[in-house]
Amino acid sequence: MLQQETRQKSGNRRTTRRKSESTGIERKKMNKQAKITTFVISFIFLFMIGYYLYFVVVDSHDILNNPYNHRIDSQSSTVIRGTIYSKNGKKLAYTDTKNTESDLTDDTREYPYGNVFSHAIGITTHGKYGLEKMCNYDLLSSQTNVISKIVDDFTDNTEKGCDVHTTLSVNIQKTAYNSLKGYKGAAFVMNPTTGEIYSMVSLPSYDPSTINDIWDQIANDPNDSRLVNRATQGKYIPGSIFKILTTLEYMRENKNYNDFSYNCNGQANFGGFSIKCFNGNSHGSETLKDAFAYSCNSAFSTIGNSLKVSKFKKTAEDLMFNQKLPLDMDYNKSVFPLDKDSTEFDITQTSIGQGKTTVSPAHMAMIASAIANDGVLMKPYIVDHIESSSGNVVSYTKQEKYKTLMTKAEAKQLQEYMAAVCEYGTGRIMANSDYSAYGKTGTAEVDKKDNVNSWFVGYAKKGKRKIAIAVVIENMPEGSNSAVNCAKEIFDSYFDKK
Repeated sequence: MLQQETRQKSGNRRTTRRKSESTGIERKKMNKQAKITTFVISFIFLFMIGYYLYFVVVDSHDILNNPYNHRIDSQSSTVIRGTIYSKNGKKLAYTDTKNTESDLTDDTREYPYGNVFSHAIGITTHGKYGLEKMCNYDLLSSQTNVISKIVDDFTDNTEKGCDVHTTLSVNIQKTAYNSLKGYKGAAFVMNPTTGEIYSMVSLPSYDPSTINDIWDQIANDPNDSRLVNRATQGKYIPGSIFKILTTLEYMRENKNYNDFSYNCNGQANFGGFSIKCFNGNSHGSETLKDAFAYSCNSAFSTIGNSLKVSKFKKTAEDLMFNQKLPLDMDYNKSVFPLDKDSTEFDITQTSIGQGKTTVSPAHMAMIASAIANDGVLMKPYIVDHIESSSGNVVSYTKQEKYKTLMTKAEAKQLQEYMAAVCEYGTGRIMANSDYSAYGKTGTAEVDKKDNVNSWFVGYAKKGKRKIAIAVVIENMPEGSNSAVNCAKEIFDSYFDKK
């Protein structure tokens, strides 16, 4: 009996021990699962916090300013839209406050310069364009503190949005506009040293103040292109201004490029086709500098055929073809079409700026700026700073390097060639100015008629002051130097020649 009780107690202890061990294992499993669950929840929580901080710090402004987000627009009924100023403090767009106590509609928006700044400033009705679109969030944000907002709500006081101070020059903008008036075309002007955009003109244009009156006409006519900003969105055949890139690539592939020699008899013959110089002109014996200055098609088509397409494409992409541009406004990418399947005809056409290559004036002005700045492109910007209604600076644009497009030595060499254009070449109308001019002219064939797009790309300097420019005028008589004349007027105006 005693032995039986002893065995029973021993069995009970073993059973208890097994139950205890089983419970311990289950507890460990539960602890492990709890740790995993805690880790997952913590990770999700931290991820959400991180995303929230990223949204607040990085993305919030862009999302709120997105044209498809109408939440910020709801403030237009309670906030007086801020004023847009020029570089020198002149009002480019403002809201007439005479009627704002009872009505804060977009009809009270005033544009003192009418057509002159239409594409740069834009509109607020029928969709938004230009700076009105780009700075919509700031123009409708009062940047007042919470207490002030509460007081305004209780007292029915109307808040005023922030003011936008731009880099735009009224003087340069008016000069460019008046020079292009009556034509279709565009001009883009910037400071190579700082990246400030001084002017952005596109014609045909419109008066933002009367956009409601002409909207039906614009909307119903598929050929009406007044809303297109040709300065940034234009997709133009470059013509001979593209010889800047062809020259750069030739320099990169041929370290002895200064030994280049070519005898021009007016045309260059290839397999089944020929490339002629303008009017069949014979330039005779030329160095690379002369061929560039005279814009010799024969020489450059021959140069183009000697280049390696893969390297040519890389140089074009170094100079932002087929790439995004450092612009905060709407634009179209430029296109460099050559690839391994390109024919001899494609290559010769591309090397002289014809064929399927397209570019905008803004892009070419950036290339000119980089050359003027010894190869370095400063990031272009049009907004200098944002200021609250109380006069406090909310934000400002920091001048910054965007990219090195070429070496300093390459830029210096191109500067020499571009100076020759303005001294004795196709841009010699710039000679004898009281500033030093550098550039490249172009006449791009766009149809089978004799009309061409006239181009000038370059820069000018006097002392420490520099200004870079790209001008295109559409459908001009072949041989016209109208774009050069326009550029000269802008240079003269900037350096106070007049």
